[in-house]
Amino acid sequence: MRGDELLSRSYLAIRHLLRQLEIKREKGISKQIIPIWFSKFVDDISERFEPFSGVARVGYECAFSDGGWEISIFLGETELVGGAEDGRLLPVNFRFDVTGITEQFETVEAIHWNAFPNSPVETEVPSDLSFMTISGTVQNEPVLLQLHATPPNPIGPALRQHTDGRMELV
Repeated sequence: MRGDELLSRSYLAIRHLLRQLEIKREKGISKQIIPIWFSKFVDDISERFEPFSGVARVGYECAFSDGGWEISIFLGETELVGGAEDGRLLPVNFRFDVTGITEQFETVEAIHWNAFPNSPVETEVPSDLSFMTISGTVQNEPVLLQLHATPPNPIGPALRQHTDGRMELV
C-alpha cells in the first residue's frame, strides 16, 4: 500500500460490536462474544487489499455460527457529494494478496472462488455474485472468510468525496 492511501479497516466494526452487545444483553450472556485474536486477524487480512488508485476503507461483517466464525470482508464504496453526480457510489478497484491470506490461518482447509454468472438472482451489483472463500482455523477456532469485490447492498458508503476534493470517513 502506498503512503498516500487511506486504508481504514473497521467502518462496520462498531456496528457489529454494538449488535453483539445487544445479543449478549438479550441472552444474559456474560462471556466474551468477540475473541481477542479477532481484531488482529481482520487487520492482518485487511492489509492484503491494495487499491489501484485513490483511497479505500475496508469493511467487514462477522457472525458466529455452529460451524465457527464467518467473516465477509470488502472495500467500501465512495459516495460523491455535490455536483452533477451527487449521491453516486463508486466501488474501488483493487488487488488482493491471496497467497498472504494463508499466512493468517493456522491451517487452511479450502480456498474456493464462487462465481454465479448465470444466476437467476436479481442484483444491482453483479460482482455480489462472485466471491472467494477461505476456510481454516485461527487460534484453534474454525473460520470461514469470504472476500467480496464490493460491499453487500444494504451497506452504506465508507467514504464521502466532496467536489472540493475533501474526503470524509463515514
